[in-house]
Amino acid sequence: MTTGKLARFRWTTLAVSLATACSLPAMAQSSPAFPPAPSPAASVPEVEQLYLEVVLNRVRDRRLRPFLLRDGRMLADAQALREIGLVWPGSEQAQGEVALDSLPGLRSEYDVADQRLLIDVPVALLAAPTAQVGYVAPPSPRLDPATRSPGLLLDYDLYGEGNGDYRTVSGWSEFRLFGVGPGVWLSSAVSRMSRTAASDSSGNTRLDTRWQLDFPDSMVSVAVGDGYSGGLDWTRTTRFGGIRVSRNFSLQPYRVTIPLASFAGEATLPSTVDMFINGVQQARREITPGRFQVDSAPVLNGVGNAQVVVTDITGQSRVVNFSFYNDLQLLQKGLADWSVETGYVRRDYGLRSFSYADDPMASGSLRYGVSSFLTAEAHLEGTTNLSMGGLGAMVLLGRAGGVLSGSYANSRYQDLDGRQYGFGYEWQGLRFSIGYHGLRRDVGFRDVASLESGLLPRRTDQAFTGLNFGRSQFGASYVRQDLVDGTRTTYASLSWSHQLLRFGNVSLSVNRDLDGDDGDSAYLYWSMPFRDNLHGWASAEHRNGGNTGTVGAMRALPGDEDGWGWRAQASAGEEAGGQAELSRLNRYGQWRLGALNWHGAGDNTTTGYFDASGALLLMKGRFFPMRRVYDAFALVSTDGIGEVPVMLENRLVGKTDTRGYLLVTPLNAWEENDLSIDPLVLPADVHVARTRMKAVPATDSGMLARFPMHAVMALELALRGPDGEWIAPGTEATLEGPDGSAPVVVGYTGAVYLESPPSGARIVVPLASGECVAVLPDQLPERGWIDLGVLPCRMP
Repeated sequence: MTTGKLARFRWTTLAVSLATACSLPAMAQSSPAFPPAPSPAASVPEVEQLYLEVVLNRVRDRRLRPFLLRDGRMLADAQALREIGLVWPGSEQAQGEVALDSLPGLRSEYDVADQRLLIDVPVALLAAPTAQVGYVAPPSPRLDPATRSPGLLLDYDLYGEGNGDYRTVSGWSEFRLFGVGPGVWLSSAVSRMSRTAASDSSGNTRLDTRWQLDFPDSMVSVAVGDGYSGGLDWTRTTRFGGIRVSRNFSLQPYRVTIPLASFAGEATLPSTVDMFINGVQQARREITPGRFQVDSAPVLNGVGNAQVVVTDITGQSRVVNFSFYNDLQLLQKGLADWSVETGYVRRDYGLRSFSYADDPMASGSLRYGVSSFLTAEAHLEGTTNLSMGGLGAMVLLGRAGGVLSGSYANSRYQDLDGRQYGFGYEWQGLRFSIGYHGLRRDVGFRDVASLESGLLPRRTDQAFTGLNFGRSQFGASYVRQDLVDGTRTTYASLSWSHQLLRFGNVSLSVNRDLDGDDGDSAYLYWSMPFRDNLHGWASAEHRNGGNTGTVGAMRALPGDEDGWGWRAQASAGEEAGGQAELSRLNRYGQWRLGALNWHGAGDNTTTGYFDASGALLLMKGRFFPMRRVYDAFALVSTDGIGEVPVMLENRLVGKTDTRGYLLVTPLNAWEENDLSIDPLVLPADVHVARTRMKAVPATDSGMLARFPMHAVMALELALRGPDGEWIAPGTEATLEGPDGSAPVVVGYTGAVYLESPPSGARIVVPLASGECVAVLPDQLPERGWIDLGVLPCRMP
């Protein structure tokens, strides 16, 4: 066959083959007699069982999860997806296999080499709870039963003065009984004695007597006896004797009650969240992908600027700025402040010991945080033939618009109906502040106190404004009060203060009576602090009666340690005169002694005075003189070892006496007061169990703050066995004495250290050949450091 014929044959064969191939599908459809052979790959889908580690939004799960790879699609059991933290529409009811690519927004990548499944989802598919960043309400403080100790405390303040015409002495005292049963008992009284050329007088008057029980977990206090009724800004409190049950936020002093500066956001990658308030960092936390909320404890009252910075693991940051406003009267959402009381109104308080109204009274007040922007208020009170009640609210206008308040109350007394309206607004900024509060009452309005102490004013207005320029502050205020009898009192005032840096501070205030005859008054004051608690000042005062100038200097008493103080001043002008005073503060109390001279309008008078305050304590079977206790205190015990320095919040407050006691005041009730001792001044043979403690006393009570310590006898020796070699290190020997046995471990070169072992005790050492025994001397001192040298261990 020639070359041309061969080529034509090849092309013809190729054409026939192509035609035959193209006709096969049609033949298969039209001629079932020739079905195609079945393909195993086409009839059975390809399935692969996998156990993979999940990395969800860049966070490793660190657990192997089962998955199925079917025809290139990744599937997982619905329960397994819920376990790794995914949620999707219908996920709660989903059962069986779920294809990952069917979930909206989910992207996945199968890492074959590392056998991991990388999943990225939007925050909406994450089931993790909202992460809390920043402020977390602290647990309520706990009283340590070991610090509880019964005691009886007498607080006193004695004052006396006199000149050539009269003598007078007055005293205040208060007894407290604590640690005996639940709660604390208190009773106070005043005593007076005066003598003039015409007459003498004296007397004692009881003030308050009550028993109080606190429940710190629920922040509730129960008081039985004399006290105050609860009140709101648009009501007034009343002295009464009876029972009061109330919320007491001071039982959890570290808890923030006002709304927090909050921000809610979300992060799709692991991130770090920082919150700044006025440029100062307040919170920081690393979070996993999901939603988060930043809460920062407020650091100011008024408007502030907050900044939230979210930085993910790739280094990308986003910043959110917002303003917020804090007001001490607002409550957090869901938080309630309330009080309920019943009893009898006090009469002639401070003048008569047991004078109460004839008819009982009852009252109740409530403040509730409806939201971060709304605090609702309610008040009810009543007695025979009188009932009064009202509602109020405080509203935060936006994030930084200030606080608007309003109230309405209605009363009925016999046949009189009365109404009271209250309204106000307050805004405080870094540079500017403004506020107004007003009350209006008609002639028929009454409350329980008005039946004993006079009617309320018909109208009250209080307005103020202020400007802050850093070192200088300006202020203006306006006060008006209209009484029931038609008398009106109106005052306006202006004030200015300025810091002179190294030259102290200066202030000026001007007041004007807009309705009365008092006229204008002005007061200019300059003060300058020096070293060692020294302080000097000068002032000039103008009144209707004339002008007065004063210069003076003083040395203030130290805050914690014992010390002296003094004060001297002289005045010229309308109220000319002078004053000299010497004062002393020590662990037993405080006293002042001075003289005051005044000469004006042809009169020259010199008066001497003294004041002494302190307390007497009966505790642990002993009497202790001490400083006056305003809240709580601690009796520090160092177990009979004296001259031990004691610190309160790292400030030296004194040294224990020869019996190892020191009274520390003041302590704050229900707070973790930091008490510590300095062990470096102790001899080397004194063992100290602890050097620091958190002292938590109860309200108006004392506690025992014990730092266990004792003198020891330290004994050092080295053991040689019967063969003359050192006992092997690590050998566990036994110290046997009359009171029992104790384990002893042998160190290198047979070294043994014993602390206060009994005289004549035996050290039993196990050996391969049996036991050997070393005997201590029959006479050992009670304290000190003793080196016995080498002690042979002999076979018994």
